[in-house]
Amino acid sequence: MDLTSPIVVGVSRRTGSVEAVRWAAAEAQLRDCAVLAVTAWRGPRPPAAPGGRPGMLPLTGEDAFAEEEQRLGDRLAEHFGGDLAGMRISYSLRRGTAAAVLLQAAVGAQLLVLDSPRSGNFSVLPKSLIAPQVVFRAPCPVVLMPPPTDSAADVLPTGGLTAVPDPV
Repeated sequence: MDLTSPIVVGVSRRTGSVEAVRWAAAEAQLRDCAVLAVTAWRGPRPPAAPGGRPGMLPLTGEDAFAEEEQRLGDRLAEHFGGDLAGMRISYSLRRGTAAAVLLQAAVGAQLLVLDSPRSGNFSVLPKSLIAPQVVFRAPCPVVLMPPPTDSAADVLPTGGLTAVPDPV
């Protein structure tokens, strides 16, 4: 890693990871470096057809990849005013699982920024969560965005705790 290497941010195909990209862009400005927004792509699966045969896909794999890459660029441009180059944000759609794509993209990066999980329920961690798969294997520091909250009361635990005054 050097001081000119980018900050890599994982971008969810579902949510667009707007806050993670926004945070990464602000941090990159402080560090005078670029942002690389990376999204994993596994390709369309053929729909099930009667008789157990795979159905026909409306797009070829390459057409679907190009369409998804365009959609990623459009979504980022929409959220960041269309001037991605001026903000030093580039994007890349890469084939593979999310964990593998992010770990490979993080090689040589200053930071890897991951969006918060969609669910705030951490009593059971689903296998689909990316952060646990990446955080201890990443070749660079990892920033996990906090879950969105409506107020500070959502962040502070309330289960039976009472305020204790400072001793005078």
